[in-house]
Amino acid sequence: MFRRKNAKSSKRGNSAESTTEDPHRRQRKKGGQVRLSHHKVRGRWFQARSAWPLREAPVQALIRERNRVEKSLAPATNIAGSWECVGPTNIGGRITALACHPIHPERIFAGAAGGGVWRSNDAGQSWQACWSDQDILNIGSITVDQKNPDTIYVGTGEANLSSDSYPGVGLYKSVDAGQTWQLLAAADRTGIPKRIGVIAINPFDSKHLIIGGVGLAEVSVTGKDLGGMYVSFDAGVTWQRQTFISSQNYWCHSIVFDPKTKNRIYATFTEQGARSGIWRSVDGGKKWEHLTKNLPDSPLFGRTSLAISPSKPDVLYAFAKNEATGDKDLLLGLFRSTNGGDSWKDIQGTHFKGEGQISYGNSIVVHPADPNHVICGGVDLHRTKDGGKTWKKITHWDAEHKDPTYAHADHHALVMPAAAAGRVYDGNDGGVDVSENGGTSWTNRSNSLAVTMFYDMDVAQTDPLVFGGGAQDNGTVATRHGLANDFVSIDSGDGGWNIFDPKDAGHVYTSAYNLLIQRYHGLDDDPVDVSPPAPPHEQNSVWMCFIAMDPVDSNTLFTGSTRVWKTTNDGHTWTPVSSSLDDSPISAIEIATANRKRIYVGTENGGLFRSSDGGATWSPNISSSVLPGHTITRIESHLNDANLLYVTVANFGHAHLFRSHDGGLTWEDADKGQLPDVPHHAVLIRPDELDKVYVGNDAGVFVLDVVAGMWTNLTKNLPNAMVIDLVFQENDKALFAATYGRSIWRIKL
Repeated sequence: MFRRKNAKSSKRGNSAESTTEDPHRRQRKKGGQVRLSHHKVRGRWFQARSAWPLREAPVQALIRERNRVEKSLAPATNIAGSWECVGPTNIGGRITALACHPIHPERIFAGAAGGGVWRSNDAGQSWQACWSDQDILNIGSITVDQKNPDTIYVGTGEANLSSDSYPGVGLYKSVDAGQTWQLLAAADRTGIPKRIGVIAINPFDSKHLIIGGVGLAEVSVTGKDLGGMYVSFDAGVTWQRQTFISSQNYWCHSIVFDPKTKNRIYATFTEQGARSGIWRSVDGGKKWEHLTKNLPDSPLFGRTSLAISPSKPDVLYAFAKNEATGDKDLLLGLFRSTNGGDSWKDIQGTHFKGEGQISYGNSIVVHPADPNHVICGGVDLHRTKDGGKTWKKITHWDAEHKDPTYAHADHHALVMPAAAAGRVYDGNDGGVDVSENGGTSWTNRSNSLAVTMFYDMDVAQTDPLVFGGGAQDNGTVATRHGLANDFVSIDSGDGGWNIFDPKDAGHVYTSAYNLLIQRYHGLDDDPVDVSPPAPPHEQNSVWMCFIAMDPVDSNTLFTGSTRVWKTTNDGHTWTPVSSSLDDSPISAIEIATANRKRIYVGTENGGLFRSSDGGATWSPNISSSVLPGHTITRIESHLNDANLLYVTVANFGHAHLFRSHDGGLTWEDADKGQLPDVPHHAVLIRPDELDKVYVGNDAGVFVLDVVAGMWTNLTKNLPNAMVIDLVFQENDKALFAATYGRSIWRIKL
């Protein structure tokens, strides 16, 4: 498919297509600048679609609406087939949790940020999904009971502190090695956190569980969303919140039991105050003491991961984020104790200078037999073999993929199984990487791990085997052979919009964050950077720029920041054709096939703007009082009538599909309460059956028969992941659905 770019990539630019490397976009050489942090900007993009004006997506509302429409809407019985996953299954997504069988180290469980739980019986060489029809696929933690390894606990809700770390519904349990699951403790019933980042089991008493999590302290219909530490003494049936840090909201990030000394427990907390940091209990959790000797001031402690030496438990390590660095998200220190936490020493030296995103990627593990052998990670992984006297960076996110030191960036989980000397499992934004020699060399083991998180997708109309899309932290991924295990990733970071020329599968535009656009002429050729020459503040105003191609003239395209840009010469030059529309990022663009001078633009503020002269002039906001004022995610016009259009709208608490018969001057609710009240991301009018309208949303896929005025449910066997995009391939009569967490699916219509 697409070729990976070499070191001489093109720079951001306009008409002169030069070959100077751009550090914001291309993979950097080793020793170069620190990888830029974009997860906070990405989080704001998702927040505008799912949670505004709150910080938290109402997960119970999503489940309630999904259940409601399953009962109220008839299934689409006229479509006999089922959805099939078409990949990628060879490119991972964000893995947040790992747990290993204590005796059989080849048996490993992985939890994905939006893709559920997966099991491997061969050390990650292959994977099987064991979590698809549960209410929520957002996973934060996994733990295997070391005494009863068939007993597995899964904490739902991602705790990686970005706004697209979606919440969960509580704690699940399996007693048959992941074949079946029970919602053991529902968050809305027990009050436990909706983002469970750690589960700890007492090695001397399997009924004694402690969980830690993140809450946003917002009040919902189920009560106040509090994070913190929660304890159970009956294997998770009942829970009690610990208030020695605060009776109000605080976060618990890490919990470890001493494997050899009964009743000794360590944990880390943040509460934006003097009680943040590392704590210890020596009586099983009845009383706790704050460990502060030789450590920085407690309020400086942000998210902190703990690791205890299995062979010498008096040796502990703490990997801590510095709260004072704000969005720079830098390391406070890497601390070591050799006396059970009585005192500590900072052992980071100067090695970790510039290591960032510590609130997002934060993991550490100690070798099971060597207390001086430690691996920790933020953006990259680092290792010491002498207790922190010296350090070595052992992975490089910007290396070539075949390089033995390459592992994907942003490390969320590390496991070194005692029963497999030298093996290290690493969960990161690219799936699972594995080392068999203590971290010296790495291979990616994400085959059949279908957890890619898509922002959008497209399929070539001239070749149904060519399709792909922009993915979270995996660039643009695509296949040219239609094979799920044959996807290729280009770039690094977050891939954005992807569009194929409808008449030429080799003529492709892709985008990444911040108005970065590149063009292909031939799928085996290197792309050319054709980004609009916007000033830096304008580039940074938009997370993922939308690209629309003229349906007849593929040299004419529109994109947007807070204003509209146009090219008529295949991206060689771009011209701004509007002023800022409503000071919010442009989120959707439609060029009407029936009248190509009619252009529609939607914004994150919920505004809708129209041009009737190919972009030369623009109307004021015509969204009226009918549209709800939340992000417009997609605009679709009728092939034969430029005045007939549909728009989808994000967020909760209102209708989400609207229709206009007069080019946006007046609007009507096209969903009429039949569709789920959840964020909607895509709408398409089937080009070969113009009376069929399809929508994709957080609850599935639905079809409107315009003539009958009736909605049916086409979700069928799709996993419970967000459907972020829909594309119809005409020759193959196939509908593609891209998800944020479970890759791409296809159904023949």
